[in-house]
Amino acid sequence: MIARRAFALALGLSFVAPAVLAQTVVPPLYTTPVASDLDNPLFVTAPPGDSSRLFVVEQRGKIKIIENGVLQSTPFLDLTAAVGQTGNEQGLLGLAFDPNYATNHNFYVNYTDRSGDTRVARYQASANPNLALTTESRLLYIDQPYSNHNGGWIGFGPDNYLYVASGDGGSGNDPQNRAQNLNSLLGKMLRIDVSRDDFPADAARNYGIPAGNPFVGATGADEIWDYGLRNPWRNSFDRATGDLYIGDVGQGEREEISFHAAGAAGGVNFGWRIFEGSLPTGIDPDTINQTPPIHEYTHDDGYSVTGGYVYRGDAIEGLPGTYLFGDYGSGRIWSFRYDGATKSDFRELTSELGEIGSIASFGEDANGELYVVSLSGSVYRIDGRLLGDATGDRQVDGADYTVWADNFHGSGGFDSGDFNRDGAIDGADYTIWADRFQPGSAVIPIPEPPAAHLAWLAAGAGGWTLCWRRRRGLASG
Repeated sequence: MIARRAFALALGLSFVAPAVLAQTVVPPLYTTPVASDLDNPLFVTAPPGDSSRLFVVEQRGKIKIIENGVLQSTPFLDLTAAVGQTGNEQGLLGLAFDPNYATNHNFYVNYTDRSGDTRVARYQASANPNLALTTESRLLYIDQPYSNHNGGWIGFGPDNYLYVASGDGGSGNDPQNRAQNLNSLLGKMLRIDVSRDDFPADAARNYGIPAGNPFVGATGADEIWDYGLRNPWRNSFDRATGDLYIGDVGQGEREEISFHAAGAAGGVNFGWRIFEGSLPTGIDPDTINQTPPIHEYTHDDGYSVTGGYVYRGDAIEGLPGTYLFGDYGSGRIWSFRYDGATKSDFRELTSELGEIGSIASFGEDANGELYVVSLSGSVYRIDGRLLGDATGDRQVDGADYTVWADNFHGSGGFDSGDFNRDGAIDGADYTIWADRFQPGSAVIPIPEPPAAHLAWLAAGAGGWTLCWRRRRGLASG
């Protein structure tokens, strides 16, 4: 074991401020291209436990595989002949792998058929894991009155039920008020049990109804979980908590992220068409008990929200627990934390991640790492710098210490040694670097701040207790 000795300089000053240590430090983020030359890609995901493959949904009907970073030439599944796309919001829109995919090989798709109506269907992988069988088992059929607001996302919740996001049916301002109509499946978040068939005589309903759905035995469609949605295009479950985040595209004023806490009862009314975000539309009297969004923005910042994911990977220090999302129209990307009651740490990430454009979706791999899909044809992985790595070489070593020391008590960003990104290059940044120092040899000591820096700290840092650590090499105690 590498032993380290810590000691304090008796100056009545602190090198590590408690307030600084209490903050979550997130390093600069960037994107890494994963695949390009795709045909209108609009979703990426992975089967549970499969860390070598990503599956990309193309709007015109193909599902393609990226295996170990290489885009495979043969599609996993080609539904081009079945998929209808007369409107630009139609097509193959959603993909979800069964929680038991490793054993039953079942997966589910959501697409608009040649009539423009929604189908949710089950398929199965063949003996070749990179090739699906072509036999379709239809689960759910929804008549679509218009060519837009189809929703399209599907995903399994922590309860192993399949959630189906359905738009309000289209046109403008939900002319038939379907999102508030509990007898319509449009404008809803649906929840069904794909492990059984409660309707054997109905070829269009091959699923079961979970007993806990809010309108079972009451007025309203049994499939409904939540309602009052306009076009919940991209949504996700937090894999750590089970919370559901819904990115609902607005009409002309507000884009919104809505939230359904894990374990909370269904039947939540998110308000559309009576509300757009938290803003009353004036179309109908405000007589409902609306659950407002946890985040909303005006069309000054974008005009088509793309819901994202809570980061639960382990490659980016400080980011776990942060929800990332974007806007298709403006190409902007933001993040925040939400604890079920309070939103915090809101940040814009566009300048760090770059101008991706046409953000159709975010995605999550088996390890919880996140991706961004551009409808223009590319998939990107979201990566982060290592805390303490000023040089960007993926090593925290003496070269990074030199950068910090050269810029100490000066100004500059992360590349200049401001590792906690607070605008000051000081002792707190040294601590971040020292805690992550990897010299490549156990006998190399951690460099200590030069005397001039110590003198500055002693003279004017105010309330610091100077602490640093030395690597002493291999020792037994």
